[in-house]
Order: sequence, then C-alpha cells, then structure tokens
Amino acid sequence: MTTFVKGRTVKTAEAVVTVDAGLAIGTHRFQLAVVTSDGRQSTPDVVDVVVSRVLVVDPPRPPVTRPPVIPPVTRPPVTPVVTDVVRPPVTPVVTPIRTPSKPRKAKAPKATRRKPAKPRSET
Repeated sequence: MTTFVKGRTVKTAEAVVTVDAGLAIGTHRFQLAVVTSDGRQSTPDVVDVVVSRVLVVDPPRPPVTRPPVIPPVTRPPVTPVVTDVVRPPVTPVVTPIRTPSKPRKAKAPKATRRKPAKPRSET
C-alpha cells in the first residue's frame, strides 16, 4: 500500500499502485511518467483527483399502507328457465362397403359331409 506525500516521487516496477485510503479531502494532482528499461522517459501525464466526503443516508422507507377494503358484491338470484329441447330427426346414412358378386352356396349339414368309412379286413 502506498502512502502519497506531497512532492515525493513514488517509483514502482509494476504498472499498478495500491492507494492508501487516507487521502485528505480536497484536490490532489498526480503526475505519471513512464521510464523504460533502457532509460527513455515518456512525457508526463497530469491528472487531478478530487476526494470528497460523501454523506451516506439510509434510503427512506416506503410508508406502510393497507389495501382498501372493498365491500362484497351482491348479485341478484338467478331463476333458471326450463324449455323443451327440440331436436331434429336423425336419418341414418348407411353406405355399403362392398357388395357380393355371387351369392354363396349353402353348406351341407355336418352329417352328410363325412368321409366314407374305409373297408376293414376280417381276418
């Protein structure tokens, strides 16, 4: 941490200076000059920094308000009206999927469809 003293030069090998928080209130002038490793020096740059005291005030709290009380809404009673429902007659529409080309033959009863018995040899 660096403490700045008026008229004293601060030299660092790094490009960063950590400043002490104890700077007095007022305007401070800083001059920066960069010196390279072979001894060349840049043109000094001058910056004025203003240090002031900021008064920190707690933000005002919003007033506590309650929502307004709204009286309940009263609705008149509803009397249902019943009417007869008239439905139009429905006529079914049947479209055949396929029409048979020939009528099928009637099957013979099971008793007549049996195979004839095989002849047995009597030995």
